[in-house]
Amino acid sequence: MKRSKFYIDRNTSAAYLALLFMAASAIIRVIYYSVTPMTPLVFWVHFVNVIAAAVVFAVAVIVFGERCPQLTAIPVLMGVVFFMVKAFTFETLIHTVLCLILYTAVLVLYTLTVFGIIRTKYLLYPLFGLPLLYHIFVEDMQIYILADPQPPFFEWLPEISVLCIMAALLCVSVAMRKRAATVG
Repeated sequence: MKRSKFYIDRNTSAAYLALLFMAASAIIRVIYYSVTPMTPLVFWVHFVNVIAAAVVFAVAVIVFGERCPQLTAIPVLMGVVFFMVKAFTFETLIHTVLCLILYTAVLVLYTLTVFGIIRTKYLLYPLFGLPLLYHIFVEDMQIYILADPQPPFFEWLPEISVLCIMAALLCVSVAMRKRAATVG
């Protein structure tokens, strides 16, 4: 079976944007959770896990992106754990189930792509881009912009952090380049 080997070209603006968005996500989480009471679950899953994923993502892109982009699947897995735990707090069962399916698809499609089993990166664009656009223009518009009264800006920070993660994954997908196909 032929596999397409991808690498992350860290010298592209998309790679720099991916790193910037992921760093912004981590910084926003530190700001928000440094003054917000946390249960142990929130501390470990929403704070420690997401910060660790951001660090692993940065190291994987900067140090290993050209030789071993498969390592970026680790922080994607960590992020999927966060998003799945978060999904169980949604108000409706259908929203929870649809998001669990989406998060599973993210993990599977991203992992199969960076391992070269899926031979195109273009499936990742709508996989990350469409939920990002949905959050910005549909969900967040109702919850934050059009809400009456609007929640204080500080309460937007966790969602802004999530948007940064989604944008980082879209950008890293754009920064992927294909090597010549090999047999193996």
